[in-house]
Amino acid sequence: MNLRSPSLGVWASLLVLGLSGCSIFNKDEESEPAPLVDFASTVDVRQAWSVKLGDEADIPYSGLRPAYESGLVFAAEHGGSVYAIEPANGKVRWKTETDLAIGAGPGVGEDLAVVGSVNGDVIALDATTGAERWRATVSSEVLAAPGVADGRVVVRSLDGRVFGFDAGNGTRLWVYDSGVPLLTLRGNSEPLLRAGLAYIGFDSGKMVALQLDDGNVVWEQPVAVPQGRTELERIVDIDGPMEMVSSDLYAVTYQGLLASLTANSGRLLWVKDLSSFAGLTVARTQLNVADADDAVWGIERSSGGTLWKQDRLVRREISSPARHGDYVVVGDFEGYLHWMSEEDGSFAARRRAGKSAIVARPLTVGDTLFVQTSGGRLVAYRLAL
Repeated sequence: MNLRSPSLGVWASLLVLGLSGCSIFNKDEESEPAPLVDFASTVDVRQAWSVKLGDEADIPYSGLRPAYESGLVFAAEHGGSVYAIEPANGKVRWKTETDLAIGAGPGVGEDLAVVGSVNGDVIALDATTGAERWRATVSSEVLAAPGVADGRVVVRSLDGRVFGFDAGNGTRLWVYDSGVPLLTLRGNSEPLLRAGLAYIGFDSGKMVALQLDDGNVVWEQPVAVPQGRTELERIVDIDGPMEMVSSDLYAVTYQGLLASLTANSGRLLWVKDLSSFAGLTVARTQLNVADADDAVWGIERSSGGTLWKQDRLVRREISSPARHGDYVVVGDFEGYLHWMSEEDGSFAARRRAGKSAIVARPLTVGDTLFVQTSGGRLVAYRLAL
């Protein structure tokens, strides 16, 4: 069984994996989203442009988010369209119809933009022209953007398998099968590709480093160990984005731990009790994490010590954090974006990208922040100087 619940009390979508039934977690009437607080803005954030990509998504969770490569921003929408957009002005360079129900992506690199579908399709498009290069299939739904690097495309499927494809022609080269626990959150962490390795976070709370060439295991490391008497208590998914700085790798689990690991061996450097499915981002000496209760944390990167905590967004179903200049940014279920000071987490600005939820982590390129709403709109923001 597979569920996605922003607070295990707001809503959940359940997918049966080896079970004969499922249930719905209803919203707790006593756990309403935090109201928006008034504050004096300390930074001027201006919308640069907005592009309509498609219609409102009709599935509760997806891995659709903007990506940047070679001077273009790439985005996809559930109806099957993939776009290449000029970041300066929002002009659409090309648009390709895939005829797929896209669930994740794009992943970019190797002059490719790669998306995955809810039916297990993988399609690679030429990043310059939008022409189709190749199609392939995996064993189940794709809800995490593919990783692309070093001549390989790495795709994570919902059933716990990881596939390695030749980036040039789409030939399947290897498969790694981790399996999934009985009950998991709906969603997957994206493969993180660096220096010939693919780092994968699994629903079991385990991280694995695989060789890109052949899929062989370099190391395995449990970040969190399932605990508790019920399957619900034992959920320890790694679902949000992971990060790497130099030789240090960072990941966070649901109902588990935030951890720093060595990238070459998987050795744990430090751990901190923190539950998150949205994931984390990193800048300079600080990690930023959105926890399972929708509080945003500033964490010292070298030690795991707490720098600050912003808890005025609880139960607003916030996205994974992004960095925009000297600010931490998250989106919420009503389409609001919240800029917070990296120094103390205080609110600096608020803008609304639309009335639809912001699920995916925003993308920052230079001085511009790109955000994709579940209503199928891509919006760019810039900090006024």
